[in-house]
Amino acid sequence: MLSAPSNAFEALSSIPIDKLSDLNKVFRFVRFSCLALLAIHHEMHDITHPPLTLPTSVEAVLVSTTGMDLDSVRYGWLLLKRLIWSSQGLSPSSEEVEMFNLHGLRHGVGKFNIATLSDPVKYQAARFTLGFRVLPVHSTSTYCCHCHRCYHYNYMVHKDSDSHIYYSGVPDIVQAAAHFFIDSQVLEIFANAKVFGWLSSLNCARIYNVSIADRHVYIRNNPTAFPQFSQACCHLEQLRATWPVALEMRDVDVLNGFFIYSLLLDRAERCGRLVLPHDATQKERIEDALIVRNRDMEGTGQEAYYHACSRCFVIEEDGGEESNEVKIQVAVCDGNTIGHPCCSVQDCKVPLSNVRHRYCSFHQGNSEVCAVDKCDNPRSPNSQTCAITEHMALEEAYFQPAKALFQLRRRLQRAGVTVPSDSISPEVLDSEEVTLDVECNGKPEEGNRKLQARFGCRRTHNEQVMMRPCGVILARATFFGSEAVSAVNDFAKAVFPTARSTPEFLVFDNNCKLRAHQEVIRDSHFSKTGMPVDVFHFNSKHKETDIYCQKHCNPAFFPELIQDGKWCFNTSICEQTNVWLGGYQAILRNMSVHRYNFYLDELIKRCNRFVIQQLAKGGQEPWIIPVAAIFPVT
Repeated sequence: MLSAPSNAFEALSSIPIDKLSDLNKVFRFVRFSCLALLAIHHEMHDITHPPLTLPTSVEAVLVSTTGMDLDSVRYGWLLLKRLIWSSQGLSPSSEEVEMFNLHGLRHGVGKFNIATLSDPVKYQAARFTLGFRVLPVHSTSTYCCHCHRCYHYNYMVHKDSDSHIYYSGVPDIVQAAAHFFIDSQVLEIFANAKVFGWLSSLNCARIYNVSIADRHVYIRNNPTAFPQFSQACCHLEQLRATWPVALEMRDVDVLNGFFIYSLLLDRAERCGRLVLPHDATQKERIEDALIVRNRDMEGTGQEAYYHACSRCFVIEEDGGEESNEVKIQVAVCDGNTIGHPCCSVQDCKVPLSNVRHRYCSFHQGNSEVCAVDKCDNPRSPNSQTCAITEHMALEEAYFQPAKALFQLRRRLQRAGVTVPSDSISPEVLDSEEVTLDVECNGKPEEGNRKLQARFGCRRTHNEQVMMRPCGVILARATFFGSEAVSAVNDFAKAVFPTARSTPEFLVFDNNCKLRAHQEVIRDSHFSKTGMPVDVFHFNSKHKETDIYCQKHCNPAFFPELIQDGKWCFNTSICEQTNVWLGGYQAILRNMSVHRYNFYLDELIKRCNRFVIQQLAKGGQEPWIIPVAAIFPVT
């Protein structure tokens, strides 16, 4: 009976020359055996000690990768198993991982197989990594007869439950779809690319596929520059031809991965677990979790809400005899004209069941009525207007650009020029919000009048943001119909819900109308808040003859905002931030309301973190506002 050596030196020195004559093969055997540890663990019930013999599949892989015969592999394991079993922190090279997976796939063995427990049920999948490109893997789920739970890599499902209960914390690998796994490192890069580069999920997927997916990507993308290597570096293409799961990143997986990763981060930050429905598609599964998170973000939900620094929070002497200190804190409010599809009924906030619909489920009956404003006649079959000639002319004018395109393409075809088969369909046109004005023929008794019709879906009017002058976004809200001062007042009260939370100054480009509105409805919530208009809008959009505006909203009327002839605070910060927010218009324009809200809130949270880091690097003095100072305990 042979006993295993107790240390590495003894293990290596005890190898008979006739058994393992090449020392390079010994080290090769050790490295590839370490790569196979996960597959060996998967075949065991107790992994405290190494097994006496290797699984047959692992032996076959080691024979292929090391160049040793089967007897040498078995003898090497007998001698070196304790050394291999205790190995920690092994960092395999890309070449070794590629070779190991290439040989291991034939036997269901891989360095990056995703597995748990025992009695595995395997299925083929793809894993998208940062350091080891895209890898074909075997994903494994297991079932425990004692607790009646099915364990997957990210979550577990109880036999009597219809929920995915995710494990605590944030995993290194996120399951974006049934057969697609994305490393958290990759998803973190995608999230930051969205924040700083306005990248869509499609562009994130494209960048990964052409820049990261292949170890030899620089050769594959530039074959003319590397003619001697271009034919040899086609390993990924060979795998794609044989592996049943697509080894290519898709935009839908990037977006689902972004949502799930962000939800997992949110739950971990709140010391909770993510729970999602089980019997649903991945898109439907995360919907309820997005709604809950969106509600948490409303009003005061952003984590940077309590931020204060020397650029937005100043303490000064009040100038009195007792020389008391007073704080000066400023908030700036403005809107940005990005939005999502909504019900065509003015100010209706019921979500659309499909972003292509014109009306929500509550107002669906309106879709059977003529699209012309103030016309209650039923629409004609296959038309959005009634049978009135002038109303039909509006619809004809609306779809005329598409017909013109068809005519131009027919001319090209007659000239013998090949044209694309795609075309602009009414469905595509219907995704745009368009209002047409046309004068009626004749002279009715009430005089000339104009007809208005809306054939496309309505979009929300704007996104209103509340900010600190330093660049931190406190909150955001969607305005559906217009930027009415009543809606701005409600939004400001949601952001500053108590009298003690209100800022000393609230800057808004239409503060004169906002203040007048508050006086009319006798709302004293902001009675101790100065309400100037920012300098840019005051000079360009407010008349000198407006005495009320000059008296209450002229920024020069507030000496606290001026020091040494300069403005103390950046009251144009919203205008500058709107440049960043506006970059997401094309990405967000067709998102459902719940995804739209989550997407924006997550990007704002990440942007706030970056702004606060940059403020700290710039030497801005940080302040911490106690929660009790804003929400006093009653």
